[in-house]
Amino acid sequence: MAASKPTAVHFSLIFFVMLTLIFGVMAYLNQKDLGEANAKLSQAEQTARTSDSTVRKLDEELQALKKLIGNEQEEIGLDNKTPNTVIGATEIDIKNHAGVLAEGTIKNTLLKLSGQLDQTKNQLAQEQADKNKLEAQYLALKGQLDKVVDQHRTAREGAEKDLADTQKVKEEEVSAKDQQIAALQKENEEILIELDQLRETDARKIKDLENKNNTYASLIDTLRSRLTEVQKVSFEKPDGEIRTIDNSTGVVWINLGEADRLPKRMNFSVYRKAHQGIGRGEEDIIGAIEVTKILGPHLSEARIVSDDIYQPISPGDPIYTPLWGVGRPETFAVSGIIDLDGDGKSDMDLLNRIVENANAKIDNIVTENGERIGNGLTVHTKFLVIGESPDVDAAKTDEQRDKMQQVLSKMKEIREEARLKAVRVIGINDFLSYIGYKPQRRLYTPGSGIASPIKAGARQTGVNAVSSGQVSGVYSRGKRLKQQTSSGQTSKVFGGSGK
Repeated sequence: MAASKPTAVHFSLIFFVMLTLIFGVMAYLNQKDLGEANAKLSQAEQTARTSDSTVRKLDEELQALKKLIGNEQEEIGLDNKTPNTVIGATEIDIKNHAGVLAEGTIKNTLLKLSGQLDQTKNQLAQEQADKNKLEAQYLALKGQLDKVVDQHRTAREGAEKDLADTQKVKEEEVSAKDQQIAALQKENEEILIELDQLRETDARKIKDLENKNNTYASLIDTLRSRLTEVQKVSFEKPDGEIRTIDNSTGVVWINLGEADRLPKRMNFSVYRKAHQGIGRGEEDIIGAIEVTKILGPHLSEARIVSDDIYQPISPGDPIYTPLWGVGRPETFAVSGIIDLDGDGKSDMDLLNRIVENANAKIDNIVTENGERIGNGLTVHTKFLVIGESPDVDAAKTDEQRDKMQQVLSKMKEIREEARLKAVRVIGINDFLSYIGYKPQRRLYTPGSGIASPIKAGARQTGVNAVSSGQVSGVYSRGKRLKQQTSSGQTSKVFGGSGK
């Protein structure tokens, strides 16, 4: 009973038998599939060989086409037509080289270019025919020109021969003329030498005459100056006169006004009635006034700028200024250094303002730098006003000395011009007196080199230092008011006894 049961050996044998059967079936099936796969592989390889041959042929044809076109880029450019592709480069070539004849294809473009070429050839042939015709005409004209040139050449040769003959004759004549000119030049040199001698002699005579003339002119000027000082001839007339005067307020009224075109702030010099002539000098001037108000056609109010207590201003006294004339502007010339207040500085600008305020003008000036301004004196120049002359001896440098010499030269020049044109020459002080100007400077600056207007003095021992408390009426009231009656008391300093 025990021997009939299956054992492990039995199971192993069964397993191996079944496994063998399975592997056998699988081997059979695999062998069948392998045969089919090999058949398909052989067919695929045959197809691939056929495709490779076709591709190689197409590639060869494509490369040949690229060479024919002339663009052998790697990419064809069906989808992206860039300049780096065959199609893109070809289109650019068609556009660039065909221009307006470019078409969508190479063939059409070539056909159009061929037509244009044929047309151009026809035009060229026509132009060549025209050229040949013109060349024939040119040759005909050239033949005619050659004939004319030959005629002119013959004529020129004849003219040259005639010219040579004429030139020979002229050279002989020129030679004769040269000899004649040489003789004349020698004679001319002798005349020039004689002329130089005469010129030198005449120059000495002219110089002597000029020296005599300058001497006579200087003598005449000196005599004229002396005569002027003695006679003091003046053709000036008063501009107006004092109508009334108020001594208590220092105000006067004059017979000039709006109808006379009198400007405000005009200064006048006041002359005494018994004057020796207007504008002759300072001796007849007794004061100065300045117009403050225009009251009527021939009436104005003025304040007394200066007066003389010994010769007080009174009604009827003539007034005068050279700066102003009824209905006419006056012109003046100024020469030299103008210092109105004695401070050592130029007051030319101030003088200009004074003159311009009177509607007059200064049209010729010799400045303190030696410059001449203006177009010269005229018949309308009323006065040549002479200022101070520079002191050459006080010059510290050669440059200052040269400048001073230049100023003196210009002053002499304009003074001579005034003498020749009969322009009256007056000094700056007389001019200021005539226009009624009073210097405004009162301040003394120590160390400036300008002397103080106040005289230096010392306290005298004989003066009584104690005041009596009484002040003279001359100083206690306006100097134009009547002086108060004296009390009869006299200072003991002068020996008074109180009588």
